[in-house]
Amino acid sequence: MIEPTPIGRRIRTFEDLSHVSDELLRQLAARVHVVDLAYAFGSADEALRERLLGAVRPGLADDIRVTIQSVFARREDSYPPPDEQIRSSRAQVVQVMRALEQDDY
Repeated sequence: MIEPTPIGRRIRTFEDLSHVSDELLRQLAARVHVVDLAYAFGSADEALRERLLGAVRPGLADDIRVTIQSVFARREDSYPPPDEQIRSSRAQVVQVMRALEQDDY
């Protein structure tokens, strides 16, 4: 089981999310648009993505999965998602998580 981020250890990067509680991931998902979640977590470590999907309600998890598949679909007529969109979505996620941390502590 992942240990929650201790007080004093703040989220600085997207990768730091691997240390937050499932409850904080659930709250994060409620505050970030599903498209941003798809870009941010669709390219993330699979374990982190699965923790997010397991932390949210089943309907939202399905919406995130479908959006990830759509965003990252490999078709002849499409290109991979732009790195800038992934960076922007991850920055949005980190910003929301920092706000949640301030509320929590």
